[in-house]
Amino acid sequence: MGIEDWGYRWLKRYMDAPQWLKAPLGRLYGLLPDRLRHGRDYPRYRAEASLKSADDIARLADSRLRETLQWAAATVPAYAAMAAQFALEIPAEELLALFPLMTKLDYKRDAERYMSTACSEAERLPMQTSGSVAEPFRFFLHKGVSRAKETAYIEAFGERIGLTRQDVVLSLRGRNIRGASADGGSLHSYEPIKRMLWISPNHLDAAYMPLHVEAAIAHRVSFIQGYSSAVYELARWLEFNPAPRFTEAVRGVQLFSESADEGMVALIERVFGCPVLVHYGHSERSVMAGSMPDDHRYFVWPLYGHVELVDEAGKPITEPGVQGEVVATGFDNKAMPFIRYRTGDLAMWSDKPPHPALPGYPVLERIDGRNNDYFVGHDGRRIPVASLGGLRPPEFLQVEASQYEQFEPGQLIVRLQSAVPLAPEVLEVIDRYFRTKLLGCVEPEIRVVPQIERTARGKRRLMIQHIKAEEGARAA
Repeated sequence: MGIEDWGYRWLKRYMDAPQWLKAPLGRLYGLLPDRLRHGRDYPRYRAEASLKSADDIARLADSRLRETLQWAAATVPAYAAMAAQFALEIPAEELLALFPLMTKLDYKRDAERYMSTACSEAERLPMQTSGSVAEPFRFFLHKGVSRAKETAYIEAFGERIGLTRQDVVLSLRGRNIRGASADGGSLHSYEPIKRMLWISPNHLDAAYMPLHVEAAIAHRVSFIQGYSSAVYELARWLEFNPAPRFTEAVRGVQLFSESADEGMVALIERVFGCPVLVHYGHSERSVMAGSMPDDHRYFVWPLYGHVELVDEAGKPITEPGVQGEVVATGFDNKAMPFIRYRTGDLAMWSDKPPHPALPGYPVLERIDGRNNDYFVGHDGRRIPVASLGGLRPPEFLQVEASQYEQFEPGQLIVRLQSAVPLAPEVLEVIDRYFRTKLLGCVEPEIRVVPQIERTARGKRRLMIQHIKAEEGARAA
């Protein structure tokens, strides 16, 4: 077991430790050098994320793309037929166009064919997509590499608004707090290693907001990271219930996992009086993009992965202002390379000049398709769909896709697509999973269906909400 694997396993056990034990262990862990805490490749990725020369970035991005394609053709059974193409002296992007477009279902149906035979089982890090996507599936990342890479880029992203390791971050990113569902249970958990105050995402209604604000002030929070919907909900409450000791101490906000429209960002900026950055990425680690303090477009990290846009027929879109699907080819995942992976998200190239501080970065005007809807509880509580994130039970691997639909507060239809009937014990586990995640304030009705209908653009709608926002508020 490598040192970074040991560190990762230790960190997972540490996260479940009681608060009194976390503090001293966290301080000790924080003294370790970066390569021990994050992995041996962390320094290299941190240096790449800081490159400013457009020529150097373009040259390295082309090299990374070619290396990724060549590795896949040489070691991944599904791409073996592509190996002969590398005898030709053609640009990497032209080689990429010879590879087929892929979907989650393609990988899910025959995962073994898309895993590298050159990586042992010990080098594969099993992952599973979480609740913010309609087609969950199990896949693999390169152990000891993916975490170092993502951490390096996320830290570089935070530097755009001056976030340092000395700051305390308020996190609203869907992590359940142990004991939060019990009467009088704690709604907060402070993690000393990352200097992060976690808040239960299922307790964002008005009754709990004063407690969250008090905790943020007590821990001297100076930055906020969270789902767009969750941070917006906090900012909207603060607009009518000012707490200057909290808001004036916040120097920056980062929004993750969901799309954020201009109105949401404007409100958050107005309430906290600081820059707001919008981040885009996904569990498969194939694409990462983010905004700038003075420009809310999405700037794609060119050394993280290669991005294309395609139309409904799968043809490339190169002109600005035309909406297409985001297709990603991730670098550095040798265990299971994602090549020309259709993310299901919609975007369009920007027709405005690039940002002067980010030469060589592809620019997307906006990204649509990320779900930031809510479930409405029987008590009017609004629970972000993204709060269903996290590792699902293994029984969920028998489900091809899922969809949620709500007609009235406290009642939720959960559709599960499966070509064969699901065993009663499997349905029992899945039902218990939803009830636990929804804290008992939403009653799930599980329906197994052979097919979940797609939209005209070929997407499955994850959440179909028939309750208007004002109706949900009145229900409280």
